[in-house]
Amino acid sequence: MSLAQTRDTTGQPRPRLQAVVTDPLQAFLDRLERVRKSGRGYTAKCPAHEDRTASLSITAGDDGRILLHCFASCSAAEVVAATGLTLADLFVRRPTSEMTFAERAALREHARQSQWRAALNVFALEAKIVQIAAHDAVAGKPINADDCRRLCDACARIDAAREVLCGHTS
Repeated sequence: MSLAQTRDTTGQPRPRLQAVVTDPLQAFLDRLERVRKSGRGYTAKCPAHEDRTASLSITAGDDGRILLHCFASCSAAEVVAATGLTLADLFVRRPTSEMTFAERAALREHARQSQWRAALNVFALEAKIVQIAAHDAVAGKPINADDCRRLCDACARIDAAREVLCGHTS
């Protein structure tokens, strides 16, 4: 039985899952300044810090959730809080109480794969930080306190990504 063919408790056909999700992207973009289309996503001024240029990158993930990155290092929580939203508002809302076991299982699998993609992206980015630090160390360049903190953050993020990929937390 496909998602379009499932029935609710009254026996009536339930709408396709795609028809019942809400798209949070436009609501989020409406709260930002200087929004511009850029590639597959958007850029905007980051609301979490004094921003002269558009340092915030925003796009929708494959599952409809909002993906964002501030190039001035603001966290997603800081950015979202500055818009008056919560992190939960970045995700598509689905009526879980009406879902069948198969629908819930499919969503769990999709979420697991999304977490893995995100973890692999973290590995790629943070490995570059470690690579830069190693290159500087070999070149004899001293590491300053800010660079040391960033390298420690990279190591912590790599550890967290490994835990996602291994399927457990510490």
